[in-house]
Amino acid sequence: MLPFVKGKDTTGKEAETLKRLLALMMVVAVTAALLACTKDGRENENDDVEIGPQYAGADTMTLRVVGDASDGTLILAGETEIYTLPLDGVTLYLDGSSVSAAEIESGMAAEVWYTGGVQETYPAKFSQVVAVSLSREDDARYDLCGLYLQVLEDLWNKDAGLNGGAEIVSVDLSKAPGGLTAGEKAAIAYVFAQRHGVEGLTMTFDELREDGYLTGEKLEGGSTAYSFTNGLLFTITPEETQDNGASVCFSAGKWRSPLGAYFFTECTASRGESGWEYSVGAEMIS
Repeated sequence: MLPFVKGKDTTGKEAETLKRLLALMMVVAVTAALLACTKDGRENENDDVEIGPQYAGADTMTLRVVGDASDGTLILAGETEIYTLPLDGVTLYLDGSSVSAAEIESGMAAEVWYTGGVQETYPAKFSQVVAVSLSREDDARYDLCGLYLQVLEDLWNKDAGLNGGAEIVSVDLSKAPGGLTAGEKAAIAYVFAQRHGVEGLTMTFDELREDGYLTGEKLEGGSTAYSFTNGLLFTITPEETQDNGASVCFSAGKWRSPLGAYFFTECTASRGESGWEYSVGAEMIS
């Protein structure tokens, strides 16, 4: 209640004062709200907001992309298994933003969201995939699978006559430097074989011989010369180790028989801004 002083009518003046105070308070409140909105907008623009797929009840599995998805199917590697994932109808995210399949790169980490389990085929398959969340890693050896796929492809193109009639390729990465998982090694062999329309294996020379893939011919003196009549054996083995962890030194070979082989030796690879590059110290043919 407004005060009343006898002989003076102050009601009108004080009411006007209250109106002005209320108006001023409203202006201050609106200004503060606008400033807060503007501030929040700036923060949202600069902060890395993680916007990933959220699907209640979905299972997830994080794997490695091996090769590209140019044919519409992802090849994914785990610790021991490999998976194929058709991308038709699948929502893709890269670092929280929706993307197309064209932006998928070999070496990316892929978190698969699925609701229907995993089919025990070879390669394994996901049922009812709803989304794949992709990310790049800041690692000097990022996408080592991509490097070795390039080396294998370069070897395939050398002395192409050795490839004639090959129905099988075995890619032996059992000693390849870089700490690849068993799943990554299997995925490299699978992708490489698929590119050339042949069967892919991951066997060593001894395993191929023991399982009957190689044909033996007895030589004078009792030794045996083996050949891979319907296939090729590719190998990648380590050279001297680099101390900085950013380079990989290796030798690589394509073998079909004692008189049919091609080798890269003393190779050094390093990863720059544009990806892996490697040099070959020497090439040999037999």
